Amino acid sequence: MCKELFGVIGVFRYRYAQKRFEKRKVKKYVQLGIDKVRVHRESLLGGKCSMLLPNTFIDMKIADDVAGYRSRWIPQSIKTTMAEDAVLSFGLVTEAESGTEGMAVSDRLEKLQQDMKRRWKQDVYYGTGQVQADGGKVAWMDLKSFSAKGSMYSFIFLFEIKGEVAFGNFFCSFEQYLIWKPVMQKLIATIEI
Repeated sequence: MCKELFGVIGVFRYRYAQKRFEKRKVKKYVQLGIDKVRVHRESLLGGKCSMLLPNTFIDMKIADDVAGYRSRWIPQSIKTTMAEDAVLSFGLVTEAESGTEGMAVSDRLEKLQQDMKRRWKQDVYYGTGQVQADGGKVAWMDLKSFSAKGSMYSFIFLFEIKGEVAFGNFFCSFEQYLIWKPVMQKLIATIEI
């Protein structure tokens, strides 16, 4: 009984600390688990936008790009942690391909989620939301997907850049989801267009 009670108290303390962190703005550091990691502003998509990223993120090697993205669509910018246990990619999606001409980013994201649910029925969808970034709104969703390597956590977000739609996809092993979700929710609010 006591062990169960202490376990519940521990979960509540963790969730309270996570909620306090979510309300603070990102300035110089982000909290990744028990570590504070310095952030820097990174130019993305050929200078069309920028975003604060943890200093642990580096450019992915070209050979890894091709191996990781076997389709004909390879994101224009791919970042990974030095330990290569988390990946963040960015790309521009032509509206003609997606069939979302003139739609708001939240509606585009909803259409994307519906398409994904039809295609990958085993995925588990958690939440959707929208944050205000410099220059516009950023719509996001997160989900648990499954692969040959196990379960993955994905945080997908869309935003507009001068009439184009930018697509961001963060993924890591599902075990790291509690660490990365609040960080990604804060970092997308730092996008500058």
